[in-house]
Amino acid sequence: MREGIGAAAAALLGVCALAAADEPRVNVVNKGFSGRNSRDALALLEKEVLPLKAAHAVVYFGMNDAMNSANLLPLADYEANLRAIVKRLADGGARTVVLVTLNPVIESYVRARHPKHPQKENLQAHLASYDGVVRKLAAEQGLPLVDLRALIEENGGTGIAPTCLIRCERNGGGRDGVHLTPAAYALLGQRTFEAIGPRVKPGETVVCFGDSLTFGANVQGAGTATGETYPAALQRAFDARR
Repeated sequence: MREGIGAAAAALLGVCALAAADEPRVNVVNKGFSGRNSRDALALLEKEVLPLKAAHAVVYFGMNDAMNSANLLPLADYEANLRAIVKRLADGGARTVVLVTLNPVIESYVRARHPKHPQKENLQAHLASYDGVVRKLAAEQGLPLVDLRALIEENGGTGIAPTCLIRCERNGGGRDGVHLTPAAYALLGQRTFEAIGPRVKPGETVVCFGDSLTFGANVQGAGTATGETYPAALQRAFDARR
């Protein structure tokens, strides 16, 4: 009898394993666009994102609105645009919209690259006001929030060092000061999975919508959900769950 029960249990485990292997894969799509601000995002949304009919979206805009002197937007415009993005995604069928906070920057590098920035002497505080909009909107609407800013600050902040998660001279990233290292993207992908994973069903699409930080500038697999981008780390986390 025991042998029969053991055989039945083994057979059941085999069926479960087969079912898991046949389970539809969650599809993560990288829709990152370098240099774009939240105003650009609204146009991109209609053309690049809504046609995907994604059940879930991760939104990561604001760095260019606040830091890119060629594409700055006032804080009020940024807030209005971010609200519109969230609404259009929800109206377009996204059950979940996740917001990502804005990582701090290495001010000296950004100041050197954007010498005409109107807030060049107060860049970090200026950026923090845009980050505040992300947090306010998430709190008001009950949206999941991935706190990238806290993640960076918990891991050495913006100090120029080999372990810095922001690209700098000591970690091989040159005088960047804005974009993330592969290690940071991996952490961001994992944090995003923790925020959204329980909500995502097999076979559904998750779109990662943002600027060059979503695109994955300067890392392997840029523009895709493979390699070292944060959408790639998110895809691997879903694949490991199968």
